[in-house]
Amino acid sequence: MNKGMKSYRIVVSILFSWLIATTTSAQSDTLRAGDFRLPEVEVVDFYYPSQADSISLRLTAQIHREEIAALPVTTISDLLCYLPGLDVRSRGTSSAQTDVSLYGGTFDQVLVLLNGVPVSDVQTGHYSLNLPISTKLIERIEILQGTSAHLTGALCGAINIVTVNPNNDLYTMAMAAGTNGDINPAFIGSWARKDVHINTSAEYGRSEGYYAPGANDKERLALQNTDYQLANLYFQTRWRGLDVQVGAQYKDAGLGTGYGYASVDQFDATRTMFVSARYAWSDDHGWHIDAQASYRGNYDRYEWHRGTATNRHWTHNTQAALQAQYSSVAGKTSVCAAVKDEYINSTNMGIHNRLQASLSADHEYVWNQRLKVSFNIAGHYNTWFGWYGSGGAGIGYFFPRKGSVSLTATRSLRMPTWTDLYYKAGVQRGSTDLKAEKAWQLALNGTYTWMESDYGRLTMSGNIYYRWGQDIIDWTYNETDSLFHATNHNNVNTFGVEATVAYHLNDWLRNVSIRYAYTNLSLDLTKAKSNYLDHLRHKVVLNIDHGIYVWSNGRFGADWSLRWQSRAGTYVDIYGVPGNAYKPVLLMDGSMYVELPYLRIAAECTNMTNRHYYDFGGILMPGAHGRVRITAYLNGK
Repeated sequence: MNKGMKSYRIVVSILFSWLIATTTSAQSDTLRAGDFRLPEVEVVDFYYPSQADSISLRLTAQIHREEIAALPVTTISDLLCYLPGLDVRSRGTSSAQTDVSLYGGTFDQVLVLLNGVPVSDVQTGHYSLNLPISTKLIERIEILQGTSAHLTGALCGAINIVTVNPNNDLYTMAMAAGTNGDINPAFIGSWARKDVHINTSAEYGRSEGYYAPGANDKERLALQNTDYQLANLYFQTRWRGLDVQVGAQYKDAGLGTGYGYASVDQFDATRTMFVSARYAWSDDHGWHIDAQASYRGNYDRYEWHRGTATNRHWTHNTQAALQAQYSSVAGKTSVCAAVKDEYINSTNMGIHNRLQASLSADHEYVWNQRLKVSFNIAGHYNTWFGWYGSGGAGIGYFFPRKGSVSLTATRSLRMPTWTDLYYKAGVQRGSTDLKAEKAWQLALNGTYTWMESDYGRLTMSGNIYYRWGQDIIDWTYNETDSLFHATNHNNVNTFGVEATVAYHLNDWLRNVSIRYAYTNLSLDLTKAKSNYLDHLRHKVVLNIDHGIYVWSNGRFGADWSLRWQSRAGTYVDIYGVPGNAYKPVLLMDGSMYVELPYLRIAAECTNMTNRHYYDFGGILMPGAHGRVRITAYLNGK
């Protein structure tokens, strides 16, 4: 490492330490959702510096705690499958390794946030969902489209996971056991005393592998190597304006043919930890100061043949930001300075380090508590890629009690990952000639809510967008050397539509919803010989949660989900034969459960019809999987 890079790391360390130190020197109330309030309009908790551009970074979909509890899920990636616009693809089981992409992008183009703290992996998006948090600690998951001026990496949007913020103590123990030796014990605790809130969870999971119908001889060998075990630890404390998170994950997973058909016994071991501290201060004169710092470290040991070390990677990502915001009759103006340091030490890719500094300015104006106009601009300097700009503008109108409509235009960017630049193994070749990805996006969003105490609540939302992508990174096949090379496509344009309709009545009919998403890329995937952009063209999710028998302090109910999806592109099968088209697939998941004040017992099944299908290259996806889950609320729900 040269002296310049050492100096950068020293600067980052000093700034990181200073920002943490500021959390002990002031008192404030928590700054929430850009501190923007409208009558009868739900405002999202979004813990991240520079909240002002809530129009250009829009909430397009979300799933709440009540719906999460009814679904037959154990991981966050399981939850994301039920949201429109998201493409969730696992290398076997979701507990092993899962990629997530958003609105027709790649798994590297979506930014993952935990309570607003970026936790995406700087080596590769394959590990961005290595999150050490139990689903039972989640209040909601938000899908955010567009960009915030300082959020580099969110080329297509962001996924924000928000933990519970209880007003009373909640202690929960859960145990799930299913086929193929699947077990998943967990403890979740939330403690509240005046201004102090504490969340904690400890979770363990293991499985001997998974079953899949219609497997051929080679696939049966690969299925013998799909076991996993993991452990998650998470702790969070909130005190007034202070929010501190600490988390760690241990995971070992057999991947079968996860990264190539020539080996059926691949293996991946990851160790992930992160810590963040954030403090928000405000006064009665319109000033708000927000400071945040975070660190994420990840160790990955990948083995092409299990038991034989192939690649080892250590990555470190340190970020810090400071925002000053002032509110007056002229609107709300914010300035945010942020710095990010990314480091990797890899047996395959070598030792590399880069620093990025950003400065952004935002302004928003609200007229008559109905019309909101905002714009933002940012400049970014990356020690490898030089200067870049981003930003956005939007206008939105909020209808009293009913909903909203907004029109936005945004400019976003993403720097190549270390894998994009340097990875060289098997048939993959990274390229140091890659350019940063850029995109312009125009989007029209609308929401509508109808509520009557006797007739329930009806909510509808819609989203239409068009994205002009420049220098989009893909891994394309070169027939000359029979290798996949990381390359930039000059132009990849994306058109998409999504819509959601949901109805909630009472305990007899808690939820009926239908969600649809359509995505179309201008790129001809066959001619381009694309390996990364085989997106979901159509996705439909139908969900119903209904009661079977309801009494004064309990409920016997069922939850059913149908997912139909059609994927564009082709894949190479397990025998190395290219050109196989993805077939549309209809999947059914369900659960039947009994809820009592202190206990919930559920019988769950995913892929109930035992469909044989491929969704990630030539990897045969899991068939029917049954599970019994028992959840004890130690001090009541």
